[in-house]
Amino acid sequence: MVAVVSGIVAAVGSIDAVHRAALDADMVIPSLAVVFGEVEMASGAVSFVSNAPGVISEELASHLAARAAEHPLIEHSLSGNRNAANVIAISDLMDVDQFVASEFYADCYAGTGIRDELRVPIPARRGNTSALIFCRAEPGFSVRERENARLIGTVVASCEAPSSEIEALRAGRFTEQRLRDHGLTSREAEIFALLAQGLRSQRVAHQLGISVRTVEKHTQSVYRQLGVTSRSEATALLINEPILVRPAS
Repeated sequence: MVAVVSGIVAAVGSIDAVHRAALDADMVIPSLAVVFGEVEMASGAVSFVSNAPGVISEELASHLAARAAEHPLIEHSLSGNRNAANVIAISDLMDVDQFVASEFYADCYAGTGIRDELRVPIPARRGNTSALIFCRAEPGFSVRERENARLIGTVVASCEAPSSEIEALRAGRFTEQRLRDHGLTSREAEIFALLAQGLRSQRVAHQLGISVRTVEKHTQSVYRQLGVTSRSEATALLINEPILVRPAS
């Protein structure tokens, strides 16, 4: 548990990194998959990371988001059970066999092997639902596992605010004009300016009305032009570079 919490705290400065560090919680809460997801309920847009993409893929996450209100745990939350400390499993709400026999399961979960989930709510922006989710092949979570999940959720939530503030400060160094000065095209600058704010590729694609594949294609082009291989390297390079003040015309 100490290693998991330390990893989350060490990731402060990037909301995406905080969420990814939380996926290591399967070391203390063994799971078929651990997912951090945020869904815009009005549009169905999803932002998620998973430690088992073979179980919860990007395609599946988007499909689930489109039917999020039908998910037993989200439906429970939307019905007025919004207690942030309310760590709850599907097996708390219904017989797991009933869940597996449902139309929702057949359409969204068939073939994943998932039979139960423990959902840890994380405060989200108005109109969104956000949670850390532990997926299991066998139903049931112990009291100790629930306590650990609640603690991890509290740490994630507490690390999001300072990370958001740091990203806001960092974003001032990534204006589209400054990125174009590095030889990036307008579209590349537009995309990387959003990525540098901590947005994931899925969110950038949704915001700009393009595909995730297009976002990733332009991102790789940015890396080549800057001579780096990752977003963190590109960010570090541009943060540490002096800003040249243009003379007034």
